[in-house]
Amino acid sequence: MRIRSMMMGAAALVAVGTFAVHAQAEGFENIVLSASKDAKETQVTFAPDTAKIFLSADLTDAVASGSKLTVSWISVDSGGVAPANYKIDEVSFEIGKIENHVDSSMTKPDAGWPVGAYQVQIAVDGTMKEAVDFSVK
Repeated sequence: MRIRSMMMGAAALVAVGTFAVHAQAEGFENIVLSASKDAKETQVTFAPDTAKIFLSADLTDAVASGSKLTVSWISVDSGGVAPANYKIDEVSFEIGKIENHVDSSMTKPDAGWPVGAYQVQIAVDGTMKEAVDFSVK
């Protein structure tokens, strides 16, 4: 079963660069950040006019049923458009017995993504387990 979230309003991206590397953290495998849904490769640089950005990750047995998983989208430094380390949006889920995957996405703001540094954070029961950095250029 897949957990899905649609986070609207803050941003989305078009890929400028891609890497064939999947990030991994305790409790997670195959963490992929991309402008394409169901992408297999992680992207780290995106254009300001991208329609949507997607995050997907497989959960391992280290994430117990009943745990609270939170995905946060952070503007680390957008050149003064938002305060430093500004939380754009977040969504939380309670993990059930058969969930093994999480998807989250965000839609670009009307004016596009401000150029800068961003991060998607994945936390379990309030403890950050992974931070995926990306930039908009």
